[in-house]
Amino acid sequence: MTLHAPDTTVRLELLGEELRRHRETAGLSLAEVTAKTGISTSKLSRLEHGRRPHKLDDVTALLAIYGVPEARRADLLALARDATEPMAWPEQRPSATLRVLEAKAELLVDYQASLVPALLQTVPYAQAVLREVDMVDEHAIEERTAERIRRQAIFRRPTPPRYYAILTEAALRTTIGGREVMRGQLRYLVEAGRKPDLTIRVIPHLGHGHPGLRGPFRRLQFGGRGALVLLENRTSGLFVEDTAEIKRYDQVVVELLSVALDEQASAELITELGMR
Repeated sequence: MTLHAPDTTVRLELLGEELRRHRETAGLSLAEVTAKTGISTSKLSRLEHGRRPHKLDDVTALLAIYGVPEARRADLLALARDATEPMAWPEQRPSATLRVLEAKAELLVDYQASLVPALLQTVPYAQAVLREVDMVDEHAIEERTAERIRRQAIFRRPTPPRYYAILTEAALRTTIGGREVMRGQLRYLVEAGRKPDLTIRVIPHLGHGHPGLRGPFRRLQFGGRGALVLLENRTSGLFVEDTAEIKRYDQVVVELLSVALDEQASAELITELGMR
């Protein structure tokens, strides 16, 4: 049996949207881009509509002509590479792709069973996670921490995404980086939970099974463009784009919220644990 990647995916559509936006910002028509690159207008149109196939060299040339800043260019090239792969992305470039996806998402649901979500981590906590849990080489910790904190800039936008963080009581009770680091992290969670577009819900120790025991995941919604679920392990990750599978995760989210404490009780528990 041969599996064929779909003609278009959420990732391809987001890439196409970014290419169109940067072309228009550069003040170029499709015909002018064709004259500069030799890429036909029909192919450019397919690229901007998120249709397969596309060549990485074409995307590289377009981003250069559009004058896209180097850092942003690297992110979009990572997305272009990932968008041509059916599902998986390797460890080397998840952060670059995630920056693009998180920046475009309108709604994020982040379930974490053992740790505070990356988008809500303080610098000391993130460093400790990278050192103690992820076993990152010491020389790379500073860069990886800075990358993690940069992703949190989405919450400082004029119109930030709606963000739901669902985490377990066990994650709050696991001391990462020592008591002072953990206290600082818990205090930050309480402050973050006061933001109008950010909701934190804690699943207390239940003493029975629930769907979250299968492990963490992140769900990103892109308005009319659909949704993605991201699954990560130590060395790689997986994009889930199948509609039926995403519905299964939606059911999991509903069940997790049904067993989680409400916002006020969650904040009270976090505050209590932060005072210990």
